[in-house]
Amino acid sequence: MSRLSPGLEQYVQQKVASGQFASPEEFALEAMRLYRDLEGRHESLGGDVQAALDESEEGKSEPLDMDSIKKELTDELDEQGRGR
Repeated sequence: MSRLSPGLEQYVQQKVASGQFASPEEFALEAMRLYRDLEGRHESLGGDVQAALDESEEGKSEPLDMDSIKKELTDELDEQGRGR
């Protein structure tokens, strides 16, 4: 595995120094877990988009309910502990 760029090395060290992570290894493990989760969400979203496109082409789509979409996203962010 190659070394980190100076900027990334400094970023990791800042996260460890802040107490957010116990070590650079812990930071790396968390980053890999988040990347794995992001990949899974990306694949799922791709499937959802394709299904919506297929429905639209078949004339089975419905107008978007933006209020419902905003609420769903806000609820998801709240569950993950992130602010609005």
